[in-house]
Amino acid sequence: MKANSNDIADCSREKGQNNEIVFDKDEALGIIGDEEEFLKELAEMFLDDFPEQISKIKEAINSHDSKALEKSAHKLKGAVANFGKNTVFKAALSLEMIGRENRWDDVEETYGALTREAERLVCTLKEFVKPK
Repeated sequence: MKANSNDIADCSREKGQNNEIVFDKDEALGIIGDEEEFLKELAEMFLDDFPEQISKIKEAINSHDSKALEKSAHKLKGAVANFGKNTVFKAALSLEMIGRENRWDDVEETYGALTREAERLVCTLKEFVKPK
């Protein structure tokens, strides 16, 4: 089953449950060497690739494929690491560990946290790359 628009809602909805920073531009610039245009390119690549990445995670969860979950969550974790060790990074790491340890008890809750935080990151990055 593919992730759909209900998994990652649009940016117009009210947010506000988590006050933790999802994207720290200064931290991200420090990671990639203070090249803002390059950071914008990375953000655009992430935004383009994200729907497929989240779908692979969802498919792995639905099929209880621990190796696929570990691999797909690891890939997402690497992609979001460009934007700092944020809430999406932490949720992806948790899913990676669930896959590695083949334990499924917290997977739905962790996936829910991932999608909520990813929604915040996607909205923030869309705003960041938007032409001024």
